[in-house]
Amino acid sequence: MTEIVSGSLAAALNAKIIQEQFDIVRPDINGLLALATFGEPVRPEAGDKITWLDMSVAADTLTTNGAFLAAATTITVTDGSRARKGMLLYVGGEYIVVTAVSGNDLTVLRGQGGSVAADIADATVISVESVAREENSTTETDGIYQPTDVENLFQTMDTAIEMSRRAMATLQFGNTNDLSFQVNERIRQLAIQMNKTLIRGRKMSLTIAGKKTTYTGGLGYYLDQAGALSVDHLGAALTLEAINVLQANIVARGGKVDSLVVGINQARKLQALVNAKYGSQRLGDFVSDQGGLVRLPSDLPQIGGASTIVIDTNLGDDELLLVDSMRLKIVPMANGNAMDGGAWRTLDATLPGQDGQKARIIGDFAMEIRDSKTHFARLTNIAV
Repeated sequence: MTEIVSGSLAAALNAKIIQEQFDIVRPDINGLLALATFGEPVRPEAGDKITWLDMSVAADTLTTNGAFLAAATTITVTDGSRARKGMLLYVGGEYIVVTAVSGNDLTVLRGQGGSVAADIADATVISVESVAREENSTTETDGIYQPTDVENLFQTMDTAIEMSRRAMATLQFGNTNDLSFQVNERIRQLAIQMNKTLIRGRKMSLTIAGKKTTYTGGLGYYLDQAGALSVDHLGAALTLEAINVLQANIVARGGKVDSLVVGINQARKLQALVNAKYGSQRLGDFVSDQGGLVRLPSDLPQIGGASTIVIDTNLGDDELLLVDSMRLKIVPMANGNAMDGGAWRTLDATLPGQDGQKARIIGDFAMEIRDSKTHFARLTNIAV
């Protein structure tokens, strides 16, 4: 850091220095923030929004609305907007061809391709195998994968560093000096705040004292939305089978995960399960009072497809998350944050007549939880 005897504290704490310090501190938080990537700065829409495209959920399946006998040639589904003439459906060993679609009613040919028609129960999930088009057909969207708009809000986060005139005049440099300590501690607090926001942030826009304030939504917010994969474990104890079933549900939606996130309580339960089932002691240091991040060793069977386990103290004692870290981003606001390679900017916040200097560190960020309904899942109400 450059010597500061006189001049602006804010100028010395330039955005590059702040960003470098943040990148050093961020992995040490050992929570979900350590996995998330920083996206490229994005110019906000309508002054405070970020948008992206998600693929639709369970678009490669249809769910029956009612029970149908083997002889039925009309099948009603819960959402016929995804169905198309020419679709080949598969359920319980039977192949079914859709010949017409009217609302949620499908006219079908049963027992095709050498298969045998069978009764279909209510709420049965039918797989969409493919769509075949007739000769000289006209163009049409396939109805299987259609993107939908998703948005989040930017949130302003800040902290301040303040030094008296005497402290600045007698500043000595090294790892223990006052300025270095303040920078490290303030940035650490910002990283902790950002990690909490990434997990529990709520998308909101409020007017406080006559001024608009926006909050960005985190992973928990998007897992609370309709259609998200959030499963109530009904107070039962955590099992490896429950994790694998949750993973299977993600795969059925066309998604994948690479990380499992738990709090301290469920981390201990998970460690006991792994050690009991596989006789492995490789996760002996798995639990940490401050949280941690563990890469599963190659000789240990993967848990629900996750190769990384994150212990995050911000997670509830009774919940577990499956995450695709590649779709988890923290996006800075463009044309507002730092321009020289950082996500932060510094402002001179010294008050008139102040016998010292004060610098404000500030940034605007939005959490991008892409494909939250197909690449993320939550298990709640697990026995503590």
